[in-house]
Amino acid sequence: MQTHKLSYEEYQETFAAPMLDVSQTAEPVLDIWLYVEAVPESDLEGFRLLDGIVRYVYQSPSGQYIHVSVSADDENAFLVVVIDLYLVKIIGHYLLDLVTLYDLNSTEEI
Repeated sequence: MQTHKLSYEEYQETFAAPMLDVSQTAEPVLDIWLYVEAVPESDLEGFRLLDGIVRYVYQSPSGQYIHVSVSADDENAFLVVVIDLYLVKIIGHYLLDLVTLYDLNSTEEI
């Protein structure tokens, strides 16, 4: 199966505040697991995915995109599988590393 690693810019194009947390109510629109298994290990940047665990599901306010966050071995890292609901297809994946994104390990004073 072919996968597509989204750039930060491509990922942001599917993101609009406020994303709606639909983790408790979302119904599966397609099976993401063959796609997840096909993601190259290098795209995970050293993280290991937890088998079959979806932590969060967010939907864009327009209703077009779903972000399915697959848990990794670090509670602050997720493989986000982005689904276009209008096309009913996976458009790609993005490694969401919150520690790096928000510089959570920074010791600098603000």
